[in-house]
Amino acid sequence: MKLSQKVAVVTGGDKGIGRAISLRLAKEDADVVIANIHTERAKEVRDEIKKIERRCIVIKTDVTRSNEVDMMVEKTIKEFGRIDILVNNAGISSMAPMVDLKERDWDANMSVNAKGVFLCSKAVAKHMINQRNGKIINNASLAAKRGALFLGHYSASKFAVLGLTYTMAIELAPYNITVNAVCPGIVETDMIRREWKWEGDLRGMTPEKVRKEVLSTIPLGRLAKPEDIAGVVAFLASEDADYITGQAININGGMESH
Repeated sequence: MKLSQKVAVVTGGDKGIGRAISLRLAKEDADVVIANIHTERAKEVRDEIKKIERRCIVIKTDVTRSNEVDMMVEKTIKEFGRIDILVNNAGISSMAPMVDLKERDWDANMSVNAKGVFLCSKAVAKHMINQRNGKIINNASLAAKRGALFLGHYSASKFAVLGLTYTMAIELAPYNITVNAVCPGIVETDMIRREWKWEGDLRGMTPEKVRKEVLSTIPLGRLAKPEDIAGVVAFLASEDADYITGQAININGGMESH
């Protein structure tokens, strides 16, 4: 297995893309820590991981609070002795035209999607520096490379993730720590189904019509599955990707090519 004897922390690892990442890393022989603000579904993923004979713990963590992030890292080190892989996956979204966007929604998206990546990376990187080794993988978005209708706040938060990814890659390279981002396109998850409803309400369309419109923009002709994203994350977490850092890798079925 590619990740034998590795310890991975996955934020937001309880559903959708995060769940798929947690399971894929475990299938590659990593032990997994699921850091989640909601723990019930995370415990279900933990139980699935234990069935494939990998260790897994769930630590209740609000990634926007530095004290909770620091405590999560301390508990992980106490339990496993090290952290080899950090996947910053926790994220939220909402939709509104820019002129109607509430300040609280702007702040919430920036706090979870951008600040959360900063706090978790800062806390984990200190241990990786001591180890002289590590992999940090940030879940960005297609919206980190171009604007997205009614998603100005979300897009801005994901652009911030890419800026931090590029900077950390430079700063942490001397310690043999790689930092990369994945940029998923349209992934079949509960989040995207909510967004289709929100967009439909804003545009006077049904969610199904929004879905068909989106599908028509994807050259491969299908939505991504969470497992499509998880496979790339597992690659970036492995030794096969040791010479890849500072990259933002598209996983979008051909919607964007840079």
